[in-house]
Amino acid sequence: MDSMVVDLPLSIMYSAANSLKRGYKIKLIDLRLVSGNWRWALKEYLDKGVLLAGISVMTGAPLKNARDIALFIKEHYPDTKIVWGGPHVTVIPETMAEPFLDFIVRGYGSLPLADLISFLKTGSPEISTIYGISYREKNFPIHNPRSSVHEMIDYRDIPYDLIDMNNPLYSRSYSNAKVFPMFTAIGCPYKCTFCIHPEVYKIINGKKWLPYTPEEVIEHMEYLISRYNAKFFCFIDDTSFPDLKRMEKIFNFIIEKKLNIDIEFRGARINELDRMSHSFLDFMEEAGGRVILVGVESASDRILKEMQKGITREQIFRVNKKLATHKRLRPMYNFIYGCPGETYQSLIETKDAILKLKEDNPNAYINLGGDWKPIPGTVMISIAEKQYGYVPPKTIDEWIEIDSSDAKEKIRFPWYTNRLNNLIKILQITSFVIGDKLVNESGNNKSFYFRLLRLGAKIYKPVANFRLKRNFPHFPIEYAIWKTLLRFMSPS
Repeated sequence: MDSMVVDLPLSIMYSAANSLKRGYKIKLIDLRLVSGNWRWALKEYLDKGVLLAGISVMTGAPLKNARDIALFIKEHYPDTKIVWGGPHVTVIPETMAEPFLDFIVRGYGSLPLADLISFLKTGSPEISTIYGISYREKNFPIHNPRSSVHEMIDYRDIPYDLIDMNNPLYSRSYSNAKVFPMFTAIGCPYKCTFCIHPEVYKIINGKKWLPYTPEEVIEHMEYLISRYNAKFFCFIDDTSFPDLKRMEKIFNFIIEKKLNIDIEFRGARINELDRMSHSFLDFMEEAGGRVILVGVESASDRILKEMQKGITREQIFRVNKKLATHKRLRPMYNFIYGCPGETYQSLIETKDAILKLKEDNPNAYINLGGDWKPIPGTVMISIAEKQYGYVPPKTIDEWIEIDSSDAKEKIRFPWYTNRLNNLIKILQITSFVIGDKLVNESGNNKSFYFRLLRLGAKIYKPVANFRLKRNFPHFPIEYAIWKTLLRFMSPS
C-alpha cells in the first residue's frame, strides 16, 4: 500500500538537520524512488567513502529492507559504520544485538546523530555522554539514556534541498496529488493502549505535546509555497487540536494572507472534534481544510474503554452528524480491528456503526482498517500476553511479519475465531468501496490500472453492501484477490 502514497521523507530530513548545521557532508537517499537495483544506487556513493550510513526503521516489512541494506553495506564496505534509528529500535534496544549494527539511535535522532558523527571524526564528545545512543563495549551492548526533552527542529533547518523536491514520484498515485507533509506540533498528550506514543513520550519531562507557534507554522507554509509551489499540505502531527485557539489563529493567518491552499489533517480525535463549534469548522473550511483523518478505532464502548480512547459510541455518532453539515470538510475514519478482547459481537457493533456513519454523512470515507498490530512497547501487547497467552515476536524475522498487509499469510491472534477473522477481512476489503473513496480520489488518474480498479469497485459495491448489511462474512474470496493485487502493485 505504501507504493500508492509516497510523501516526502521527513524522518531522514529531520535526522540530518543538526549534522548539516555542524558542517558535516550529508547525502539523503530515498530508495522508494529508485527503479531497478537499489544496490547500484547506494554503490554510487559508498564507492566514494562513507563514514556512517544511517537507516530509518519502522516495525514490520521495513525491517527486512533495512536489514538487506545493512548486510549489503557490511559485506562490500566493511569500513562504513551503520546506525539504525526510528520507532522500532527506540522501543526494542535489544536490536543492538544484531551483528551488522554498529550503533542505534533511540528516540529523537537529529542531535544524537550529529554528536555520533562528531565522535567518529574527532573522538569528542565521549560516546557515553550522547543521549539515546546504543553501542558495544567489549562486545557488550550499552544503552545510553534518552533525552528527556522534545527535539524541536526549526523549519529553516530542514534540508529540503537534499532531496529532489520536484520528483513526480512524490505523490499520492491514486490521485496524482503532491502533498507537502509538515509538523505543526510534536508529541501526544493521550494514553491510548494500542499506541506506541505513551511509551515513547513517557520519558519527556513536562508537557508531552508541544506545538509550534501559529507564526512559525505560517512562515513554514509560506516558505514551501514560495520555494516549491506547495498547494496541498498535510499536518502530520500525532494530534493537531488539543489547543483550538491556536488552530483558530493559524486558520486566521491563512485566510488573511490568502494562501489559497488545501489542507489534510492527519491527527484528529473524536473528543477534540466534539469540542469544535460549527463556526470553528466553518473557519477550518475557509482556511482550506478538506480532509480530516479521525481516529475512531472501534465503535464498541467496551473496546473503546480498553483502548483508553476517552470517547463513546454515542459521541462518535454525534460528531459525525456535526461534520455532515460541513460539505467541504471530508472526515476519513480510521479503525483497528481485532485488538485483544475483540469478539465477533463487538466487531459487529463497529460494523453497524460504519454503516450508520455513512448513512448519516454520505461525505465520509472509511479508511482501510488494519488488524491490531502488536506494536512493541504498548500497553495492549502486555494485555495480549497476560490475558490471552500471546507470544510476541522476538526476532527480526518475526517482527517483519506482524503487518497483515505485508505478511505472506493473514495474521491470526489467539482470540480470533474463524467468524471474527472473516469479518475483519470483509471490513478491510469493503472499506475501499462503501464510501466511494477509491472512485472519488482516483478520478484524476487515467491510467489503465486505476480505470480497472474503479470499474471493479463499482461492480463490487453492491456485494459489499450486501455482506455488511446481512452480516455475511463467509467465504471472503475477494480478500485473496486483494492480496494478489497488493503484490502486483508492490515495487519489490
